[in-house]
Amino acid sequence: MSTAALAPPMLETKLRPPDRRSGIVARPDLLARLDEASGRRLTLVSAPAGWGKTTLVGDWLAGRDAQSAAWVALDVADNDPARFWRYVAEALRRAGASVEDGVVGALSGSGETVEAGLSALINGLADADCRTLLALDDYHLIADETIHAAVAFLCANAPDGLRVVMTSRTDPPIGLARLRARGDLAEFRAPDLRFSEGDARALLAEAGLSLRDDEVARLRQRTEGWAAGLYLAGLSLRGREDAGRFIADFAGDDRLVVDYLADEVLEGLPADRRDFLLRTSVLGRLSGPLCDAVAGTSGSARILAELERSNLFLVPLDNRREWYRYHHLFGELLQHELALTSPGDVAELHRRAAAWHLAEGSVDDAVRHAVGAGDLDQAADLIAEHWSGHLRRGWTVTTQRWLELLPPETVLNDVRLCLAEAWLTINLGRPEDAERWLDAAEACEDAWDDPQLEASRIAARSLARLLAGDAPEALRFGLQALAATEGDETWWRAAGCLAAGIALHASDRMEESYRLLEECAEVGRRTGAWAPALVALCHLAHQDAERGDLDSAERRAREALAYADEESHAEYPHAAGGHSGLAHVLAARGQLDEAQAHADRGTELAKRGRAPTEIAYCVIVQGEVSLARGDRATAAACAGDARDLLDGAPAPGSHLREQLARLDAGLRDGPSARAPQHPAEPTDLTERELAVLRMLTGLASAREIADQLYVSHNTVKTQIKSIYRKLGVATRADAVVRGRELGLLAGSLAGGPPRG
Repeated sequence: MSTAALAPPMLETKLRPPDRRSGIVARPDLLARLDEASGRRLTLVSAPAGWGKTTLVGDWLAGRDAQSAAWVALDVADNDPARFWRYVAEALRRAGASVEDGVVGALSGSGETVEAGLSALINGLADADCRTLLALDDYHLIADETIHAAVAFLCANAPDGLRVVMTSRTDPPIGLARLRARGDLAEFRAPDLRFSEGDARALLAEAGLSLRDDEVARLRQRTEGWAAGLYLAGLSLRGREDAGRFIADFAGDDRLVVDYLADEVLEGLPADRRDFLLRTSVLGRLSGPLCDAVAGTSGSARILAELERSNLFLVPLDNRREWYRYHHLFGELLQHELALTSPGDVAELHRRAAAWHLAEGSVDDAVRHAVGAGDLDQAADLIAEHWSGHLRRGWTVTTQRWLELLPPETVLNDVRLCLAEAWLTINLGRPEDAERWLDAAEACEDAWDDPQLEASRIAARSLARLLAGDAPEALRFGLQALAATEGDETWWRAAGCLAAGIALHASDRMEESYRLLEECAEVGRRTGAWAPALVALCHLAHQDAERGDLDSAERRAREALAYADEESHAEYPHAAGGHSGLAHVLAARGQLDEAQAHADRGTELAKRGRAPTEIAYCVIVQGEVSLARGDRATAAACAGDARDLLDGAPAPGSHLREQLARLDAGLRDGPSARAPQHPAEPTDLTERELAVLRMLTGLASAREIADQLYVSHNTVKTQIKSIYRKLGVATRADAVVRGRELGLLAGSLAGGPPRG
């Protein structure tokens, strides 16, 4: 099994707006309206296929400063948040904006991780000097709800330095009504894009036609100014002597007319050109070498150039004219015609495309074409070989999409694919789902004669049990994984070391644990197993602190946090231990303000995952720091939360119970040696915190408060924690009562605490 963790190559053609071409009808009125709309946060160009959306926006951007325009041509594969935001980030960078790698990593996650990434992206763009326009072409191809939610937040909170323009066949679910109500949305729809008679005359003239004004008017009327219909009609009219009769018989604007016009266009072409168009219609992107391989011909680069010059619905994707695509509508028509006329050829054409893409290193395209060819065995082999590298770089949804292309029985009967599913769910923090896929893997009829598969299975089982809080079983499987990988340096070895090391720690076998965690960190560094190495460093910091070696603990914790930043893991739950470990050290040294910040951050990150023991550790550290600061209410709340978490874990081990017992003892021993902070004065709360405090008197949730204040959910949660700390309280109700006592809120205590 491959251990390569390189990110899939980026396609340059997705990052380049279409070039201005000869033959494009100038539409100065629409371009002027786009200029006027550029002050709005979002400009939406929404219309069915063939209305010239991409051409219009591309022509508009071509007239602007190239450094300020960021372009992403979307396709179905971009439904993976990791892939989507990687392309968006690269497009923004090329336009002069600064986007950190850690932001892309956060946006590739879920829940609060995405919110943190969005906040960092927006803040970074707000601080930039440049003004950037981000164009998202063909957004209708995006169906992922996580991406929709993130784009909605970005559009609603875009800084002055960012504006978004989007083309789509349908209205995207990104809060258009709210943007419209706020005056942040500019809309261009089919009626706006209709060709005038002057536009139609220019378009038909570019097609080499000289028609009377009344004939142009009739075509324009019957197509309702639909650019694709006019264009196809123009192509059909080439060489006809009975143009008047053709126009008189033209059926109107019904979309079925496209089939008729396409037939007219294709029938009018030489047989070799028609055959070329049909055979290459299975391709999303076209190049000379690729078309040679698929069509079984030579000289495809010359044919593509000729087709472009003849304006036959071919769109160049780069300024060197090496890559093209068919206009979406025309491409769909060609595919339909191919399926009708030569259905037996489709599989072979996909098979040739898969072979070419695989030779070029484009695994994603190779998988898609292998499935299109019906070669499910080849597709399964490709997925089994490449999923681990994609997964380790955060391309989780891409891997899921590959597996979803296959029939369910194909996955269930292939041990390699069951293991891929198991590791996917472990990566997503879902141990229950992972266990089910591991059961399915063990039920496969495949012989377990591949030691790498066996190591993968056992390591996955150990981490699944560890995530579930079952230390004894995690240790049992972890030790089996170590035996299966003795002498290896693989991802599975790192995972086995991690699971066994943490489980040994939970069992108070500290020396063995420490040795395995150190091995995990080293193997992880050398094999690209970034997440296991990071978690190992966090646990090493914890153990160093327990031994009283604060210098080593601080070094390990800071190394883990630096590693998280470098490898785009800073917003993920597995970075939590670095913050909590550092908080423990800083509190022991009396640096309580900095300790509190790291303790809060550690708990925030840990709660983004589902590992009860990891969350419990961070909450206990937060309680220890709070107690040292004299904040007994928060410390007691943390102790209660940690107790509930450990009680809910099957077998969390003794060391966390002992750490919680020390916190409980500190709470029982009376007031902390440190004087508690004085209750907050009215001036201690910021204006934003006061606004949040006032909203805590109602029924709105933290997320609803965030929506009303136009900030992220993560920001509001941080502000609520700050309010609690400054007021010396631990609950929402107590915060409202204390706020009224201090005169920060209207009303008296007679009304009681807020509902909910």
